[in-house]
Amino acid sequence: MTLVCHDIPYPAIHGGRIDMWRRIKAFAQIGVELQLICWFDRVPDYGEIAEIKKYVNSAYFIPFQYNLCAKASRIFNLFRYPLEVTSRLVRGQKLNDLISQVRAFKPHIVWLDGIHGGDVASQLSQYFNIPIVTRCHNIEHLYYQRLFHSAIGTSKIKRYLSVSHLEQYEKSLLNNSLLFYDISPEDLKFWKSHGFKNGRYLPPLIEFNKSQNLDNNYQNNHHYSQYEVVFLGNLYSNNNVAGIIWFLTQVLPEIRSQLSNVKVLIAGAKPINKIRQLCENIDGVDLSINPSSSKEIYHSGRVLINPVLTGSGVSIKSLEMLMARKPIVSTPQGIAGLPLSVKQYFKIASDTQSFAAAIVNLLCNVQKSYIEEKVLESLFGNQVIHEVVSDIKSLI
Repeated sequence: MTLVCHDIPYPAIHGGRIDMWRRIKAFAQIGVELQLICWFDRVPDYGEIAEIKKYVNSAYFIPFQYNLCAKASRIFNLFRYPLEVTSRLVRGQKLNDLISQVRAFKPHIVWLDGIHGGDVASQLSQYFNIPIVTRCHNIEHLYYQRLFHSAIGTSKIKRYLSVSHLEQYEKSLLNNSLLFYDISPEDLKFWKSHGFKNGRYLPPLIEFNKSQNLDNNYQNNHHYSQYEVVFLGNLYSNNNVAGIIWFLTQVLPEIRSQLSNVKVLIAGAKPINKIRQLCENIDGVDLSINPSSSKEIYHSGRVLINPVLTGSGVSIKSLEMLMARKPIVSTPQGIAGLPLSVKQYFKIASDTQSFAAAIVNLLCNVQKSYIEEKVLESLFGNQVIHEVVSDIKSLI
């Protein structure tokens, strides 16, 4: 398979990358030969490239361009494509070089991971007369509409450009895919209701560490955690930003009216200025930028939170928090797309008072997290990748 990933999948520092990276490893572990095509902002270092090449036979990295010519081209292409697609168009000699790389690899299919790289995937599919299989991370046109409504400042303009042409682009891409795999049953149901018959369900994967008894380790250290409350996620997407602002400005004062010394850690990648300012100005709130270990971040807190108010698909960070064996408080959106058997492990709160009350209750009353790992493994284990490969083989 030639994988066209909308972002470089490693290092896996946020939910989208985690989802792609674990799937790449799962494909490789069952013997699928992989070629990776992806885009990047920061040039990957030698160690990162070496780690990627443990699992892929060849890799083609495409830098995002920010020069004047590239910006002018993007503006022109906005008349036809959504904003995030315009930065991933490949033309001219670069496209010829890419086609040459793919010709040498001789793939049977193009696996498109995230629809924003769809123009490249479509060109490769047409040139080599091979099918596209698409992995959907969200119902993107609905997701970006929600981001537009929650955006503030100049990001409102960017989100408007993200939404423009997106629905038509997304539907055309899925219609031209041999199969598309949705991240949640709810998203798949949406597409089926709109007449799409080529969709399947593919949950995100969880990595299970059989060598550690995390439950005992984490529960024994419950009282020795550095922070009472911890959030980990990217600190730039509109829905995460809105949720963090809501938590820090409304929920946290409510908590501190009952527990005055509560310490909070906000951790993640690329914090916008508003998040930086709030963390600097509110006593007892620390900011950790680009932490190297999610496990250490989760281990540092007594209660983990997912305060997102809008979104789509599945919140990867909610699944990651489950593996930390800590109490979790989430909004209903934070557990959207998860099976009922998994939702039971979260304390769900939909407004300021109930969110604060749930955290206070967990801090005042130590509760063990009884999470059945076998349930999680049956739902999010690597066996689902065998089913995907069998599905594809039966159709090509």
